[in-house]
Amino acid sequence: MPEAAVATSPSEATEQRILDSAELLFARRGLRGTRVREIALAAGVSAGTLYIYFPSKTALYQAVLDRGLRPVAEILDEIGCGRPTAELGTLIEGLLRHLAAHPWLSRLIYMEAISEGPFLAHLARIWFRPLLERMGQLVKGGGRRHNWPDDELPMLTASIVQVVFGHFALAPLLREAQGRDPLSPEVLREQTRFLIDYFDRLFPDHHPRQDAKEKDHERT
Repeated sequence: MPEAAVATSPSEATEQRILDSAELLFARRGLRGTRVREIALAAGVSAGTLYIYFPSKTALYQAVLDRGLRPVAEILDEIGCGRPTAELGTLIEGLLRHLAAHPWLSRLIYMEAISEGPFLAHLARIWFRPLLERMGQLVKGGGRRHNWPDDELPMLTASIVQVVFGHFALAPLLREAQGRDPLSPEVLREQTRFLIDYFDRLFPDHHPRQDAKEKDHERT
């Protein structure tokens, strides 16, 4: 399971700080509504220093998207390489752990889609088209029984994307509506258990809940 990169030098730490600040501000204001000097100020660097790491605002925006989505693709690739289907529970845990570490990423993706922003084609072509295809392969492969005809697979895979990313993108709305923080450790644990159960019901031959119970037993 890919883990988040750990900065090993001051230069890498500065780059990650710039990316973190850009992720938050882009998610709030979009590419057009965010200024480079605002990102630099939030990251604690000068605009000149920021340009050493990223030659333009659009390059920084793409780097934020790619940093956030590359681990998602890598996790799905692991599942698609003939690994045991019992690793589905691990996949879900890894996805939520990564998205929880980058809570603004999902909101940024939704904003880009809703506003039909300049990177919509990049998101679709480079990341989400392959991601949806991998999910379709996951549904059809590995010997799991499912009752979804091929013409419904696009809707099924799209719904999986929305269930996973929507929890984070809609966190402020869910917080107000439900009276609890969707990003708190407790709720994230509940969401992980829910998604394991969700996939268990989608794929009756697979039993990720048992995998999770065994892991919980090993930890205690």
